[in-house]
Amino acid sequence: MSDVINNERLRMLLRSHPGEAIELLHQFYSESLFKIAYRFSRDEEASRDIVQETFLQVWAKRKELSQYHEKSIEHYLVRTVRNMSVSHFKRKRHLNIDDFQFLKVYRDSSAPFEEALIEQELISRMRAFIMTFPFRERQCLLMKIDDELSLNQIAANLRISRKMVEKSQTSALKRLRKWAKDYSKENENLFSDEGR
Repeated sequence: MSDVINNERLRMLLRSHPGEAIELLHQFYSESLFKIAYRFSRDEEASRDIVQETFLQVWAKRKELSQYHEKSIEHYLVRTVRNMSVSHFKRKRHLNIDDFQFLKVYRDSSAPFEEALIEQELISRMRAFIMTFPFRERQCLLMKIDDELSLNQIAANLRISRKMVEKSQTSALKRLRKWAKDYSKENENLFSDEGR
């Protein structure tokens, strides 16, 4: 990018024509940002979402980014993608079943190894199902569960209304409750003493 436009010119373009500036950033950086995201997440769809969300953040912070700063906009893009990718990886690895209090799975405490296997399988299936949710619902639900953010904090982070966050979370939880109910019916033996 430095061969075509320098950082100060890019900041000026962000001030005068933000849409063009972001289009230019996308043209030059989207592929390399995707590679960074994929290196951490190992998930193509999630990596595309992370890159898209990064450019949405650039749009949201365009005034701030158009001001002089010793670090380049490229540095901001790479740091943002890296941080979001690491967060995604942590969420994927450390989703805690206890955060889903509406899932009441009773397990035999005398079989900790089996319990761990069942929990791991359940978490894996639940995570896969959550990843099929519409983007905004998935985003709001995971920020609540993984980052333990309040409605107001999520609204501020995503730059949307509190009501929109509440609506997205309610819809996501409704989907998840239905899935949990259906999943328990299909797998009754797995969670009963008879299935052990």
